Amino acid sequence: MHALRIGPAVLVVLIFVFLQLVSPASVSAQAWVPGKGWGSVSIGYKNLYVRDHLDMLGNRLDKGQIRSNVVSMDVDYGVSRRLAVNLGLPLNFLKYTGTTPHIADGIKVLDDGKYHGGAQDFRFGLRYALVRTGPVMITPFAEGIVPSHDYVTFAHAAQGRNLRELLVGTNLGWQGGEGFLSKAFAQTRINYSFVEKVLGRSHNRTNIDAEVGYFLTPRLAVTGIASYAKHHGGLDYDSTKTPQEQWTPQEYLKHDELMRSDQLDVGGGGSFLVNRSTSVYANVLTIAWGINGHALNMGVIVGINFRFRTRHPNVSPNLVEQESAYLGSIIPPIVRNAELRACH
Repeated sequence: MHALRIGPAVLVVLIFVFLQLVSPASVSAQAWVPGKGWGSVSIGYKNLYVRDHLDMLGNRLDKGQIRSNVVSMDVDYGVSRRLAVNLGLPLNFLKYTGTTPHIADGIKVLDDGKYHGGAQDFRFGLRYALVRTGPVMITPFAEGIVPSHDYVTFAHAAQGRNLRELLVGTNLGWQGGEGFLSKAFAQTRINYSFVEKVLGRSHNRTNIDAEVGYFLTPRLAVTGIASYAKHHGGLDYDSTKTPQEQWTPQEYLKHDELMRSDQLDVGGGGSFLVNRSTSVYANVLTIAWGINGHALNMGVIVGINFRFRTRHPNVSPNLVEQESAYLGSIIPPIVRNAELRACH
């Protein structure tokens, strides 16, 4: 058996492998594409705990606690050397415990201390590797979000926003080259979301998600991650006023969809290549700053990824096979925590 060594070509493979294993979010959140005929299936689990709510100034308020359990499955497939398609659907189950439930017509629809939820929103997209040679990868993408069904949003324990979205942006990837930085990598995803209007009001959003990482061994890597969301329009929550004093009755019923919930989550994690087709990962997140929404006290994310190859005779060669027989797993992408959290 030959000794393992990390050369420049193998590093590209390692980074491609790792940059897909940070969270169970959509696989469009990566700069590297799998190559023609290659694909992956990622299964992830998030356990999110919200202890406080936030007002428009970022003040923390005890409005009850929310526990979310998100299970997701994403499929990624390389149509060509540069073009990849992806499809995903999260399942979100939540419960709210506290003294300020959302009440409609005298009924606690979801905020009754019990778990509620189900399928959230379908996510499907395309990404194209515009630049795929050298230390830098540039991969523009477009992604659509469509609710799987008409679910309730007027609740602390709402499973999502129940809104259609079109995301347009780009993924940027970098690999460290020679020397000490040869085992380092970084990736950023920037997108603008055109969000379905609510009550005739625009509330589009910008997301910036980033990570930096380092390979401790050819199979083990660690990362630092950040997820930022900025809303362009929407409602503010003034904690010195009642909802009736600051919003119309229609706005109150739709404030979860319309809330200008800006936030920055940070954390870290690691991943491990089990074998040629399987990888596992774990991450921890918490909020660093935010307004008008849920303050994430702790988020624990774990998952597994399986890589596959079609039987088509024209399947393109893969760097994993060319450079290192022991590398063959694909890993889920950078964290996009803000897109899976309800607003208020």
